Amino acid sequence: MMNKGVWILGPAALAVSFLAACSSSEGNKVAGGTEAESTLAFHVQRSDGSVAPYARVRVLPENYLSDGSALAQWKEADGNGFVEMVLEPGDYTLEARHVDGTMATGAVRQVAYGGYASASRVDTVKLGALSSIEGFVLLGESAPVVRVAGLDRYVVPDSTGHFVIDSLPEGNFDVQFGNPLEARSAIVEAVAGDTLYVDCSDSNINVVKPEKSAISEYPGKDWSEHESLLAEIEGYAVGTLGASGVTDSLGNITSAEGEICIVTTTEDYLIVEDTTEVDSAGNATTTAVIAPGSLRDCAYRDGPTWVLFEKSGTYNLQAPLRLKNDKTIDGRGRDIRIAGMGVLTDVSSNLVFENLMFTAPAITALDTSSRRALSIHNGSHHVWVDHCTFEEYPLVQLDVKRGSHNVTVSWSRFENAQTGILFGLEPDIFVDSLQTFTLHHNYFAGLDARGVVARYGKMHAYDNFFYDVAQAGIECSDSASCYIESNVFNNETPVADYRLVTEAGAPDMATKGFPYMLDNWFGNGGDDVSEKTPRFKPSYKVVVDQADADLTVRVKTQAGPR
Repeated sequence: MMNKGVWILGPAALAVSFLAACSSSEGNKVAGGTEAESTLAFHVQRSDGSVAPYARVRVLPENYLSDGSALAQWKEADGNGFVEMVLEPGDYTLEARHVDGTMATGAVRQVAYGGYASASRVDTVKLGALSSIEGFVLLGESAPVVRVAGLDRYVVPDSTGHFVIDSLPEGNFDVQFGNPLEARSAIVEAVAGDTLYVDCSDSNINVVKPEKSAISEYPGKDWSEHESLLAEIEGYAVGTLGASGVTDSLGNITSAEGEICIVTTTEDYLIVEDTTEVDSAGNATTTAVIAPGSLRDCAYRDGPTWVLFEKSGTYNLQAPLRLKNDKTIDGRGRDIRIAGMGVLTDVSSNLVFENLMFTAPAITALDTSSRRALSIHNGSHHVWVDHCTFEEYPLVQLDVKRGSHNVTVSWSRFENAQTGILFGLEPDIFVDSLQTFTLHHNYFAGLDARGVVARYGKMHAYDNFFYDVAQAGIECSDSASCYIESNVFNNETPVADYRLVTEAGAPDMATKGFPYMLDNWFGNGGDDVSEKTPRFKPSYKVVVDQADADLTVRVKTQAGPR
């Protein structure tokens, strides 16, 4: 609902997102007539009160919805910022725009005209920064046309459901999805700074306004904060103690008193000169040593270690970081970016990765030599990855393979890669049906191939959101048993149950997996390839959220570092 009088201005960035599935239709026309027309005068000014010469102004009825064709022409103010508009009685929306060099500013104002005008009255219109409304449409049978009431804006979402209404002044707007004369439509009041997801996939309109998630605080060497973190573990990784436990030679994890190591530098290896050894050309011998106070220094400590970070920053690994047992790498309260060569576990157990961003790999070619951001392999077990972001790693961002088990990945983001997660290897490389993996409340977007590839083993995937994944949200292949419940899929192929096809184009049954699908939400169509009965059902107990707009907005906005 637009404000009467001058618009109430909000934050510098107007970022409003929507999630919807509605039908589209033509907009309404502007009413005509000449009864009681009068001339109204406006003075357009910059935000500092100075004149905005030759600003452009146009006026439309406040309930106007564009049909895609430009209706009202802009009228240009004079060199002193003055402009006159001829109007009939009614309620209007005035939009002003001014370009000064490369800087564009604008304003929107509601005008209520009762049929008379004072010859001496001139209304002031002050300009402000321009912004945009960004949307994310959960695609159904058809995508809705998106319009803003009272403004000449008409936007059709792209093939992924994304749209942007740009060049908008800051303020409050009524955003229309579909045709207001049809049941399958919705009007949403968008307030600056809001993130709204609108589900209109059926006759009931559900608008979700998410609660703002709390920003994590630095634990500050408080071991109770470590214990409260462990209480959040769900799924197969339950029993992981991180820095509060120790792993014996048989792989059993028992409680233990760990130490705290605080990372104080973003350095990794240091090059040290040994002037005691100089060759004939006068060159001293150099040696790479681990930088004191570095992430590598803390991660390579013997025994249970809680790794905290003194400051935010990018920690560029010059070589793979091969972790030992019993570590918690905790980035809470900081902006921690791990770049370079990635992290490896190798017969490692009892590990926690919390509140980290894996980004900017050292190797970017699309081949198998590309380092994973995080590789959990060679029998690693009891590993929990929580509230992390994986981006830019081109081939696969995280893998769980070679007999690794009791792994949970939760509340994390996988974006801008070919595949998000690889669980298990191709059968000609390694086969292990005992691998176990839980995947919940994760966000997958901008992936050229698959969100998750599962081969052999047992995977439980629940409450995840697959938004923009080209080939398949989950590929459950090569005899993998996949229990897939209450996920949101906004891609054409939610789940694929085989990896290869024959020369005739039929599924190669030798690569078939066994997905069991329950209570998932398909926003962009796709077949349910579920087995009639599950090959397995997780033995642990979890509370599974319903796959709806509320789950979608929570996962999209709260996954990743807090």
